[in-house]
Amino acid sequence: MEINIEKNTSSKYYDEVLSVMSNYKKLVKNPNQKIASIKRQATILTGISLIFLVIFAILYARDVTYSLYMYVVVIFAVALVLGIIYYLLINRRINSFKSVDSAKRLVVENDFVEMHVGSERTRLEMSEIQHILINNYSICFLPKNVNSKMIAVDVKYKDSILKAIDNKSLIIDNSSLY
Repeated sequence: MEINIEKNTSSKYYDEVLSVMSNYKKLVKNPNQKIASIKRQATILTGISLIFLVIFAILYARDVTYSLYMYVVVIFAVALVLGIIYYLLINRRINSFKSVDSAKRLVVENDFVEMHVGSERTRLEMSEIQHILINNYSICFLPKNVNSKMIAVDVKYKDSILKAIDNKSLIIDNSSLY
């Protein structure tokens, strides 16, 4: 079965796919779990760094003679900068995914799943697929081998994909967790 994939401009979709990719090892072991947004995690960690930076800067300003506060302020300042850089890199990656204008096509057969993006082709044999995760915004074909590429499509193609998959034991529906 062939499915022509429309261009997806949803940041939530790409954030979810990146979150699945970054939590690959956890999902292979336990696929029945809600995946936290990678952008949200970066925002929370950056916010925590900012809060502690302000707290220790105030403590240092009250007692300049106690130099330990200065070291802690520097550590949290570095953590804040790294958190901002991480957040910006995530947004940059999402924007690069959104800017792909090539025609996309998903081929689902009994033996394999294949994604065509322009002239590039990613193929996963059914025997190489660990799980097919249905999340809130995406359907992800998780490979058994960490070095293989993951295939992801928008959840709006769920019905077509479910009809084409014979091995229903691979399918994990996490959409109710969100």
